[in-house]
Amino acid sequence: MKLTQLKKITDKLRSYEKYEPPQPVNKDLPPTYNIVLSSSPKGGGKTYNIIQLLTNYEESGFVSSDGKKVKMRTIWLSGGTANSKQNNILNTLKTLSDDVRIDLEDNVDDYLKILYEDIKSERDEIEAYNIYRNIYNKFIKYKNVNKLSFEELSLLKFKNYIDPDNDPECPRDEDGNILYHPKMVFLVLDDMIGSDGYGNKRANFLNRLAIKSRHESNELVGLNLIFITQSFKSVPAIIRKQTDLFVLLKSANRSYIIDAIAEEVGSHFSKEELIKYYDDICKIDYGSLILSIHKKEHAENRVRLGWSNRIERDKKYIL
Repeated sequence: MKLTQLKKITDKLRSYEKYEPPQPVNKDLPPTYNIVLSSSPKGGGKTYNIIQLLTNYEESGFVSSDGKKVKMRTIWLSGGTANSKQNNILNTLKTLSDDVRIDLEDNVDDYLKILYEDIKSERDEIEAYNIYRNIYNKFIKYKNVNKLSFEELSLLKFKNYIDPDNDPECPRDEDGNILYHPKMVFLVLDDMIGSDGYGNKRANFLNRLAIKSRHESNELVGLNLIFITQSFKSVPAIIRKQTDLFVLLKSANRSYIIDAIAEEVGSHFSKEELIKYYDDICKIDYGSLILSIHKKEHAENRVRLGWSNRIERDKKYIL
C-alpha cells in the first residue's frame, strides 16, 4: 500500500483515566469482568468444572487497581437443582451462602431485576461510606472547617461527625467486617433452559445484562456471568456473542459442537485448531477444552485443558 499522511489529522487521543476493575491476585486465572459459557450433555462434568474455577478464584482473592483487597460473592440460580443433594458440591464454595442458592423457573426476568438492584445498592452504600470516610479523615487531618467545602461540612453535620469505623450504618459483610470495596460478584445460571429467562429479544433482561455486565456507572454495576447448559445453542445468540470463555466437554455430537463454537471464536481460532484440541481432550475422562477470547487474557493462556493446564499452541494456528 502507498500511504499519504493527511495534514492536521492525527490518530492520537487525549489522555484520560482508564478504569480497571478488580483482578484476581493469581494472574493465571481468567481476567474480570467475564462471561463464561459451559456446555455439555447431562453428566458431562459441567458443574464440577465451574466449581473448580470458582474455588480457584476464592483461593486467589481479588485486588483493586489501588491495591485494596476485594471480597468475592457467588450467587447460584438454577432451574431446579440449586439445593439438590446431588449438588452438594456447591457446599464447598465459601462465597456462596444458602440464601442465594435459588431455584427459579418462572418470572426470571423480574427476579434478576431485583437481584441486580440489590447488588447495585450494596455498591452504592459502599461508595457513599467511602465518600464520608474520606471527608471525615480530611476533617481530622486539618482540624479546620475552613478546609472543607459546604457540601463536605453538611455531610459531616448530617452524620454528627461520627467516626466512620463506629458508624452503625456502615456496610459490613456477613462476618461483621467493614466493606471498603464492592464485592466481585459471580452470578451462575445453571441449566435454565426450561425457564422463562432465556429469549432472543434484546429487551429480555438477561440479554441486556450480558451486554452491560462489564460496565460501571451510576446505573450499571459490573459483575461476572457464568452460564451452564446442556445445549450450546439453547443459550440466546446475544449472550453467546458476549461470551469471553467457552468451556467444551465431551459430547457425542462432535460436529455440532465444533461448528457452533467455530462461529463464536473464529476471530482467534481456526476450525482446524479447534478440531485438533477437541479430539485430544475427548480422550481424557472429564477433560475440558477452555477457549478464551477475553481481550485482557494472557496470550499463552487462551487455550487450556481444564483450568490448571495451558495448551501450547502451534504457531501455525495463531491468527
